[in-house]
Amino acid sequence: MRDILDKFCGKISKAKLAIRGVHTKEGNEADPEDYFDYRSGKVRYLKSNLTNALDSLQKEAWNLVELRDAHTGNEEIVLQILTTISELSKKTGDAQLLKILNRLEDLSSSLKLGAGSEKTPLFTDIPDIPEDVRADIVADLNEIRKSFEAGCNRAGVIMCGRVLETALLRKYYEATGIDLMETSPGIGLGKIIAKLTERDIRFDPGLTQQIHLINQVRISSVHTKKDSFYPSKGQTQAMILYTLDVIRKLFA
Repeated sequence: MRDILDKFCGKISKAKLAIRGVHTKEGNEADPEDYFDYRSGKVRYLKSNLTNALDSLQKEAWNLVELRDAHTGNEEIVLQILTTISELSKKTGDAQLLKILNRLEDLSSSLKLGAGSEKTPLFTDIPDIPEDVRADIVADLNEIRKSFEAGCNRAGVIMCGRVLETALLRKYYEATGIDLMETSPGIGLGKIIAKLTERDIRFDPGLTQQIHLINQVRISSVHTKKDSFYPSKGQTQAMILYTLDVIRKLFA
């Protein structure tokens, strides 16, 4: 487990070095439009190096899910790290990137690797769920558990999206008295979120970001593309943790 944390921290350091590299004197003097100029090529190389460093950091973050069982409190920190790291995908300036990387460093330093902590299985703590949808959600969570244990990661991620659809449809009904399953049969997760926004039904920004992350991975898993997407064990486990956390907070 120490190796997992050390690798992640190492990726943060490399990303920081890559940002500094873009701001070298030579890089600042180069003309990015001059493709035949050595210094311009240097700038393109440095920027490509930064992009690769950030991509590598994001991929490494999924492995942190393995640390959730190492110590009480790690699960919440890992979820915060995964939510924070998703901000790297947004177009932003280098100053903001450094701010995100510093935040990731602070969070990762809070992870504990103490021996002797009790392992908590994913599905032992099922959140309180309204009676009207409890049977459906619990049944879906059982399907997710079976898929995960069998290594069927795409199926597990897709089912996470289904659980969120059920939960958000219930929240919409509680707020408006309108059953979207009757008025808009077959409505998808993205449109449910849009409907909630239209009605000014808003959640904590962190919770909204978690919902969008689950939906993005679900979309990548379910839609046919030239290059098929196969969620890793770490990504799937993270999506399950996110899903349970969202349900817990939605119905708190």
